[in-house]
Amino acid sequence: MKQYIKYNWPSILWAAFILVICMMPHKHVPRVTIPQFDKLVHAVIYAILAILLYFGWERQIKFVFLQENMVIKIFVLCALYGFVIEILQGLFTVDRSFELLDELADVIGASLGLYFVIRFYEKPKES
Repeated sequence: MKQYIKYNWPSILWAAFILVICMMPHKHVPRVTIPQFDKLVHAVIYAILAILLYFGWERQIKFVFLQENMVIKIFVLCALYGFVIEILQGLFTVDRSFELLDELADVIGASLGLYFVIRFYEKPKES
């Protein structure tokens, strides 16, 4: 487990950060007057999460199963994490609610992050 954490602490901290900011009351979140700006923020934070997960999972060697179909697993994990946070917002916060468009933004962000990794980093597979 130490070896996993050694390479994945950035994604673990980032996931915790996402949870904290998403569960904060709105009064503690800076206000921006740009329409749907929060959707852009959702997309960016989930793109970063997907990228951090990719690099962490790629470098760790303890849990080899994470590297098989890694992009798909990271996409599903990010989508589920966003969905769970949306549910938690609806259940446990006073001034936040479940928003399907936030989940869509999370999924789009994770997709863009993984696209970035595949397009600009991942090495072509040898046959």
